[in-house]
Amino acid sequence: MKSFTQHYVLQRITACILLALVPWFLWKLFFLKDLAHLEIIKNIGNLYSALLLFIMLISGFYHGYLGIQTICIDYIPNQRSRVSIVFMVGAMFSILSVFGIFSLIQLVTA
Repeated sequence: MKSFTQHYVLQRITACILLALVPWFLWKLFFLKDLAHLEIIKNIGNLYSALLLFIMLISGFYHGYLGIQTICIDYIPNQRSRVSIVFMVGAMFSILSVFGIFSLIQLVTA
């Protein structure tokens, strides 16, 4: 599979995953608003919710990275600038993903 085709397919797959998980997450937030802090941690920290949040977190950051990469390829003519921006965004999303995963691990083990 060519690079652009793979990029397109991965972007659509992550979009479909997010299309299913973001409404679930918003629904969950709506029902968690009236609970106490410990009940929220218990509710989000169960394995099912944590797994879905993990998938949503990874898919969201990867989808964002793919989208910014597409924008950079389309609109930044300078190759050196394009590569450095895509690298910085990838590094930033990777760091944020690691922090998000660490936070989820903390919730599950609490």
